[in-house]
Amino acid sequence: MLFQRIHIYIIGVTTAILASCSLNIPPQDQFSDPSAITNVENARSLLSSAYLSYPHYEYEFSVLGSDFCPTSVSIKDVSLLNLYNWQEKEIGKLAPTVWLSYYNTIASCDALLERLSNVVTPKAADAEEKALIEAEVKTLKALCYFRLLQIFAPAYSLNPDGDGVILKNFLGLETNRRSSIRTCVAAIRQLLTEAEAVENNPDRNGWLSTTAVKYLLADLALYASDYAEAARYAQQVISRGSDAYFTADALARLWQNDTYKGRIFAFNTTAQVYAAIQYSPTDGDYFALNPTLHFAASDLRKAYWVYPMTMNGNLRNLLGKYNKMNKEGRTSSYINTFRYAGAYYIAAEALCRQGDVEAARSLMNHYWQLVGVPEAPLGITADSLLERILTDKQREFVGEGVAFFDLKRTRRHPLDRLSQWGGTFNARITVDDYRWTFPIPSSEYRFNDNVTQNAGWAMNK
Repeated sequence: MLFQRIHIYIIGVTTAILASCSLNIPPQDQFSDPSAITNVENARSLLSSAYLSYPHYEYEFSVLGSDFCPTSVSIKDVSLLNLYNWQEKEIGKLAPTVWLSYYNTIASCDALLERLSNVVTPKAADAEEKALIEAEVKTLKALCYFRLLQIFAPAYSLNPDGDGVILKNFLGLETNRRSSIRTCVAAIRQLLTEAEAVENNPDRNGWLSTTAVKYLLADLALYASDYAEAARYAQQVISRGSDAYFTADALARLWQNDTYKGRIFAFNTTAQVYAAIQYSPTDGDYFALNPTLHFAASDLRKAYWVYPMTMNGNLRNLLGKYNKMNKEGRTSSYINTFRYAGAYYIAAEALCRQGDVEAARSLMNHYWQLVGVPEAPLGITADSLLERILTDKQREFVGEGVAFFDLKRTRRHPLDRLSQWGGTFNARITVDDYRWTFPIPSSEYRFNDNVTQNAGWAMNK
């Protein structure tokens, strides 16, 4: 019954948030009895609910990014095709859902953090577990803020003192201004630094580990152009991994149901991941892989990243990974979020941007050799190597919603909206297009006069 009380509590948080603006949360005594969380077992159950509330928009941001091209059936889902084409109306429809979903998880994190003081620890093992729970919930909260910042704030490099997102200090009513991007980064880093102080090595993928904390610190530093810190943390992550995670069998395990040390962190799921990309088992998918994402025959990733299927009488490259599992009648228990491969790309990009081209080349060549990708030659220029790193990073994380954020962060290329099968482009999204930054939902600033809207978007009160 106690777990049921905790579950009801989470539903209450969600309902309250979705009923109004995300920060307009009733006093905490309206949710549940705080005394329900008095031991580590109850606290862990509440943490599990917070994990489950975390939203997954990997597909949507893959559609918005450069991972896909339309197919002959794309027109059968007009809303999705409109999102691919960056129609303002579709982005405006998606934004409130994304905003509210992440703040819902933050509210769940705040609820647990405020109740941890009530948790008694009669045994040393209880005190250790309490510390692990606190570290995990801070990491989860930091991850939510980081995603919000990536979506609802301009690129850090444009103006670190520009408006970021709203930072919450407690579970309750708040009418805060949007903190600066720089302040948001500092707040996220503080949460992660506190979490990093607690060594945590869980046996299963669904809990945030110390390695996951270091990965997120590396990614945050890269976002904030702190390349020395990005390289340092990413190399720490690499040192915690193994070359054994990049064999053909190991790569296959990333998309299977069992827990696996080759993942740094993956959310548990009971949903069919990426089912929405498929139009029908016989007719194929709404989107195919961008044809520029060519996988060499020697590339071990091709067998799991790419799903060949005949559409309109021609063999097309569709997304593999979860999509491949769905087509084969297998379900996934995990949504990969941090993988060891990502640390190579973070570290190599950071080293390259610091001018240490040879160190970056050596590091990436090590990874590329493992997965069967042609190595970068000796004497390659920094610009050429950086382009190669970022291009292969998109290939590595195709369908995982990563490329959109890298393109927004680096502003290195405009984004082409491709024609059917990717033969040419119908439109080009420039690097300074206002739609890279999502609009603040009207539900937020309608009740909070301190909230500003992002450039290019209307204040619809």
